[in-house]
Amino acid sequence: MAAPPSSSIIQLNQKQQDVLAWIVKGCPPGVYPEDEFSHRVTARALKNRGLIELSGHGKSWRATATERGRRWPEATEEDVRERARLERQSSPTVVTVEGAEKVVKPGAIGRALQRTPRAKREPKKKLPVKKVNKQETYMRYKVTVTRVQVAEKWIRATDEEDAARKVQEEFAKPYAYFGSWKDVASEVEVVEAEQTTVIRPAKLDESGPMMLSIKDAASALGIPYSALYELTNRGDIEWTRIGSRKYIPRESLMNFIRENTHRGYAP
Repeated sequence: MAAPPSSSIIQLNQKQQDVLAWIVKGCPPGVYPEDEFSHRVTARALKNRGLIELSGHGKSWRATATERGRRWPEATEEDVRERARLERQSSPTVVTVEGAEKVVKPGAIGRALQRTPRAKREPKKKLPVKKVNKQETYMRYKVTVTRVQVAEKWIRATDEEDAARKVQEEFAKPYAYFGSWKDVASEVEVVEAEQTTVIRPAKLDESGPMMLSIKDAASALGIPYSALYELTNRGDIEWTRIGSRKYIPRESLMNFIRENTHRGYAP
């Protein structure tokens, strides 16, 4: 049996490593200035990874390392389980399809099994195929922003505890306003990424018909049908009625684009 990996799956930059080491030592004073909050923002990122626990605010702020944080960068049982789960997701699987073994990628097992022939399967009718426009692939990123803000305000109270209580009561109110806030530290972290596809609008080439229906014209312009219909009602785009339907000449679309295309600042 292979020995379990000795390193944690959690990767930290140098600043995060320094803050984690400081917390593991018990947050000794004198390392970070009291009026600086950048290390608290970094500590919030460490908490999101399960390496530390946070409590309190202001002068009562406390940070303590978890078992995973004290052992970092060594691997814990949680790291071993997480690494095994990732390996299962990324490793191919062997399935039997039509009496033969095939290696399928993760996520393709269901599709492979769906291709298994059924007994006395009835012939399927050919479905009409609707052609769609070409697609572009983009990346979408999930970003976590951690921000530390400071505000000052005079509170009329009998003592410090009464002042702190009144501030907490004001925070508890919906849409409470508490003085002027000032950002003192922030950290932006990309935590997830995924691919998305965007369908391009239909290209308005010169070889097409001379007139387009409102639906086709809206698709060519890349705007909703209702928006183009409203433009025809206001007289912003010329149109032609044939029977009970409205059609828009291609030249009217091109003129609308030219007349409403601007550059620079538009008041």
